Amino acid sequence: MRRLPPMGSLEAFVAAYRGGTLRAASNELNLSVSALSRRLQSLEAHVGRPLFERRHHELKPTPEGARLFTQIAPHFDAIGRILGEVRSGGERSLAIGVPPSYASAWLLPRLARFRARYPDITLRFDSSGAPFEKLGASLDAIIVFAETVPEGADSCELKPQAGFAVCAPGLVARGTPVREALRDHALLLHGGLSKVLPLWLQAMGLDERAITRTEQYDSGPMLIAAAEAGLGIALTLEDSVRFYEGDARLERPFGESVATPYSYWWVSRKPGASDIALRRFRDWLQAESAARPDVGALSATA
Repeated sequence: MRRLPPMGSLEAFVAAYRGGTLRAASNELNLSVSALSRRLQSLEAHVGRPLFERRHHELKPTPEGARLFTQIAPHFDAIGRILGEVRSGGERSLAIGVPPSYASAWLLPRLARFRARYPDITLRFDSSGAPFEKLGASLDAIIVFAETVPEGADSCELKPQAGFAVCAPGLVARGTPVREALRDHALLLHGGLSKVLPLWLQAMGLDERAITRTEQYDSGPMLIAAAEAGLGIALTLEDSVRFYEGDARLERPFGESVATPYSYWWVSRKPGASDIALRRFRDWLQAESAARPDVGALSATA
């Protein structure tokens, strides 16, 4: 039997390929950069050729490195899953990457239904960031907020996000024309959702000349807090208020609903025939997302 390289060097190679940098891979494996580099050098010595081009801290795979990854990564992931099943005594377990707000406000309140239906599946959630770097390594699947997701993985759209204006109750009198409201109040915007404003203006038959002034915020909770405080009219995505329904003290002064390119997505490694737990959680998540109330039925105060 031909001698194989140490498992640690293969693990380092897969993590480095997926992470793209020594730092990302070392964080993933909880190794120092120097220890990770030694493992990669050991594997390269074993195969007799370089697997990466080093560009400062960035790692660009050579053609041989890309070929090796394509061939071994699925088997390496399968070994990890099998070892996990043996270690857990046959219990099915999944590691899922999730955005913190999505987990705390939408997913966790519904999770009891999944546990009641599939008590044999154990879920572990990771909200620490860098989800795509961890996918296939420490995470079986991720839930991300994005416009699109990379090709090559098993993905599906979970929660398309509509946009609309919200404000504190009474800030805009019922029936006030949009132009008049924008003349009297600041338009509050999320700095990371640049496509919402032009789509909203187009849907309302307006252009930027209708806006007297704008204020930008770098997070959804801050934007909602500013609107609740009466600082202006906020353009927001539906889950910014749906997540906190019953808590957010807001109303929709114009009643519009505008399609946006933003959504929550499920992304996972492509499940094999034995990945029953992965498919069950994905299917349950899709069903729960589809059961959300229709956007138009959202009450004036959300």
